[in-house]
Amino acid sequence: MKKKIALALTLVICMAGLAACGDKKDDKKSDNAKTESTTQEEQKDFECSELADKLKAEGSFTDLQALDSKIAVERLYGLDPEQIEASAFYSNSNATAEDVAVIKVKDESYASTVKKAFEDRVAEQTASFKDYNAAEVPKLEDAVIKTSGKYVVLVVSGDSAKAKDIISGYIK
Repeated sequence: MKKKIALALTLVICMAGLAACGDKKDDKKSDNAKTESTTQEEQKDFECSELADKLKAEGSFTDLQALDSKIAVERLYGLDPEQIEASAFYSNSNATAEDVAVIKVKDESYASTVKKAFEDRVAEQTASFKDYNAAEVPKLEDAVIKTSGKYVVLVVSGDSAKAKDIISGYIK
């Protein structure tokens, strides 16, 4: 009789332990699945040129011209073209500080390098325009630099709020 009670008690304890472990593992898997799908939903893929064109068309610019991606990547920003999957650029004719740059990197870890290059460009332009055309400095001080996943965007314009609004439709 004692053996039967001990066996029944052991079985109950084992079943309770297995049930508790099973629920925890399933919850973790479920939470991970939610996190992964949320991350994928947050940043959707888009064409760099589509965002750059929309920024140029709907933003507040006076002096923008399309710029060859190779020239922009290597000369303006000093980036490794092998790390860039896609890009689109509009730049000024040196009379204004206006810029639009949209880059998609091959590896997400390179996005921080691109962001730093954008920040450096804004700093260099700010120093240059202080002496050359001080009226452009507020545009540089209010430059928009956004990063999400593999995408990095730079906008220097007369209306940063409008630029942020346009970008928010693409980058979360």
